[in-house]
Amino acid sequence: MLAQLTHSYRESRSFCSTNISIVFSKQMFRIQHSAKIIVRFLLCLAVLSLFLTLYELAYFSHEDNRLVNTEASTTSDEMDSWSVSQMMAFLDSGRMTNRSSCNVFYEFGGVVINDTYRYKDGQKSVCLDDGLKPAVNDCLVYSFGIDNEWSFDDDMAKLGCDVYSFDPSMEENDHNRSPQIHFFQIGIWNRDGHIFLDKKRPDVAWKVLTLSSIYERLKLFHGQRIIDYVKIDIEGDEWTILPEIIQSGILNRIKQFAMEIHFDGDDSVDDIRQRIKLLLSLEREHGMIPFDYKNNLNSRGFVPAAPNNYACAEIVYFNSKFKNVKFN
Repeated sequence: MLAQLTHSYRESRSFCSTNISIVFSKQMFRIQHSAKIIVRFLLCLAVLSLFLTLYELAYFSHEDNRLVNTEASTTSDEMDSWSVSQMMAFLDSGRMTNRSSCNVFYEFGGVVINDTYRYKDGQKSVCLDDGLKPAVNDCLVYSFGIDNEWSFDDDMAKLGCDVYSFDPSMEENDHNRSPQIHFFQIGIWNRDGHIFLDKKRPDVAWKVLTLSSIYERLKLFHGQRIIDYVKIDIEGDEWTILPEIIQSGILNRIKQFAMEIHFDGDDSVDDIRQRIKLLLSLEREHGMIPFDYKNNLNSRGFVPAAPNNYACAEIVYFNSKFKNVKFN
């Protein structure tokens, strides 16, 4: 009797184990099947997301927003057919940023003007590659447009540069801010003379000189040295002086050239086109290579025809003839 009970128990246990195994196998199959479905679903989402991204990029590159050609080979004829949005987008492209052209650069100056977003303004990128970097305690800087914001000039003076600062709008006479910073109440213009541009004091005439005239007058102080860095921030008047700077040949005596450029709603399509062509001519015809381009984040939408683009930016060039030239 005991033997029969033992045998029955073993059969029952074997049967239960088999059933449990079958149930467990079914559960595992269901889990694996569900996992496969989830993985396939996620893959479909990934593919769909990629497709939408590519579609968005293709759409963005179409019509007014497309960058027709961001290469250096862009021709004037090609640009003649561009809209304002296309031209502004071209400026914001990697073609103008072009940071790979300078191996090492450092930002001098700048102050935080927006505590919420920690937005910094006034800083200037300086290329430190051989032949271009300002030599410590032996460098020459021209700085146009101060408006009582001296951070860049002060930083360059700390490097040991002789800094000549210019701003006719400041109600200060010529003076030495420090042993190495020399201020002149003179403006840069496309001719020598006097102009009335002071919005606060419309009856006050500013004394203005061309860049080459300023250099000639300052040779009394610094001789015929090469200018390591020229900084220009004159609130839109850069378009007036730039053609004269190019034509005068003074660029041959400048290693690095920084300029804040401005566009606004009063500029015509042709104005913007001609100004961008002028910037491109610096590189193509005069060997000035752009290596930094930073938008002014407060200038988005200033040009109604390009509401998604920034209208002001800082662009910096280096003179290719000095690149990799080592000086003793």
